[in-house]
Amino acid sequence: MKKQIAFLAFFSTSFSLTGQSPEEVLREEVAEFTSMELLETWGFLLSERFNLGGLEITDAEVDAISRGMKRYVNREDPPTDLSKSLDPMQNYFAEREEMVRQDQMKRNREEELEFFDSIVGQPGYQSLATGLYFQIIEKGSDRKPGKNDKVSCHYVGTFLDGVEFDSSYQRNEPSEFVLNSVIPGWTQGLQLIGEGGKVKLYVPAKLGYGEQGNPGVPPASALIFEVELLKVLGPDPAALGLPPIPQ
Repeated sequence: MKKQIAFLAFFSTSFSLTGQSPEEVLREEVAEFTSMELLETWGFLLSERFNLGGLEITDAEVDAISRGMKRYVNREDPPTDLSKSLDPMQNYFAEREEMVRQDQMKRNREEELEFFDSIVGQPGYQSLATGLYFQIIEKGSDRKPGKNDKVSCHYVGTFLDGVEFDSSYQRNEPSEFVLNSVIPGWTQGLQLIGEGGKVKLYVPAKLGYGEQGNPGVPPASALIFEVELLKVLGPDPAALGLPPIPQ
């Protein structure tokens, strides 16, 4: 109870500084949605939770899932004998996940090969022996990071078709990491520019997330990153095998 009182007192003090009552501020800040919008959002989150997007579910299959939900809501019998269908259902989804994964890998490998063939020898593109291609947009200062350095960066990541999958700009906060703790394409590419520089990295899957992929990144995906190196923060003690610096 004391915690709740302190919580309310904190917000009351904060609101008084604005000259508004708590009710007025809450009315401004709390968005209003219709019940149907909230139910649709719940459905969206359910699909995300069970990775239905990753299974390439069709509209007809969404209808089948909806019919099953309606049966439960209306207290009707399930569409199958659950004592017999649970194992086949789990096997079906495991097989489907693997089938989708294999299809994605095949498509992504073909797209990667076609893309990199199209930029080989093109003006402005440079490459390393590892297979990383890059374009230096801004060289930056003479202070370049080493693989054991911690850096601060802003970046945008897209697939080969230009669809964005990650962005520190969208989060309004740069990312900090040690170069040798991220994908090889970043470890190699960011050592090519100095502090204040910007580089565009064309990362083949083997230098990205490989055939396993990553949440939001399908397996065998070649990726494009535009990275702005804001600051080189210096060697990370953990990366050098040293004890942490006392605070």
